[in-house]
Amino acid sequence: MIGKLIAVAAGIALVLSQIGPAQASVITSPTGATASSTFVFSGLDFDIGNTIDHSGLSTNFISGVSDFDAYLAGNPMHTSLADHNEWFSQLGVPQASIIYDLGSVKTVDRLALWNEEFSGFGTGRIAYSLDGQTFLSLISISPVDSPFDGSPSDQPYGAQVFGWETVSARYFRFDVSGCPQPDGDPALLCGIGEVAFSVVQQEPPLVPEPGTLSLLALGLAGAGWIGRARRSR
Repeated sequence: MIGKLIAVAAGIALVLSQIGPAQASVITSPTGATASSTFVFSGLDFDIGNTIDHSGLSTNFISGVSDFDAYLAGNPMHTSLADHNEWFSQLGVPQASIIYDLGSVKTVDRLALWNEEFSGFGTGRIAYSLDGQTFLSLISISPVDSPFDGSPSDQPYGAQVFGWETVSARYFRFDVSGCPQPDGDPALLCGIGEVAFSVVQQEPPLVPEPGTLSLLALGLAGAGWIGRARRSR
């Protein structure tokens, strides 16, 4: 009997040691963005804000609420749902610097990038910052070319996901170059369709069931009885 009580207590202790806060990842749009240059043509402004407003996505998400993996599993495409819903750098400028602001410091581990199919970019160096002044290098990325068949109309293109060890940051800077992407239009400019980040959220720790707590109490009582019996010898 004593051996069984010890085994129960040890088993419950092991289970409880493995019960901790779970992590969930939500897809989050930046709240603001700036770019070193923007293409303006005939009054049309291909502003960097177009990359954070969901305007070209076939399926929308709720920023800070929708599950990151579940949303992307649906293969949301960037399409021509809204006119002029992408960002381009100035014509003849095959590189640019963009800063995205998440609005507050968050724990981030991934990026979803819709690399614009007309121009896009070939290489991007990503850095992060808490204050928007001092940036630390994070990763370099080389997005796969999005489809472009040379037609004047937009072709739908999906997201590419890039990951890293979690960092706490509010700002992310993209230094993009190699524009256009190798199979894009020969015009010298960079482009982005949409960006979003995976923000890790801490969920409340799991609470043991009442039956589990009763077993734990029994095990602890048994362990205490053994201790008292040994001391009385």
